[in-house]
Amino acid sequence: MNQNIEVDIADILARLESKIDKLDQKFENKFDNLENKVDSLSDRMTRVEGELKTVQSKLDDKFEGLDKRLMNLEFIARTVGGGIIIALLLALTRFLFPSVTL
Repeated sequence: MNQNIEVDIADILARLESKIDKLDQKFENKFDNLENKVDSLSDRMTRVEGELKTVQSKLDDKFEGLDKRLMNLEFIARTVGGGIIIALLLALTRFLFPSVTL
């Protein structure tokens, strides 16, 4: 009777070990698949990062060009605005003091 129990326990142990081995193999396969996916995502991120850097440099160049244009427009606007103000002041003084010559 003891032999039957030992044989049954040995069979059960062998079956458990085989099931554990199968589960271990499944987990290893899943882990390998996950590693491959993470590697591919890392490659994609690297490519996207490179593309973003090129887009950023292009936008920086365009921004600098627009900034220069705005500076020129501001200078022109200040000059024209100043000229208009001076002309209005001269017209006002001419209106208020018509007898004074400049």
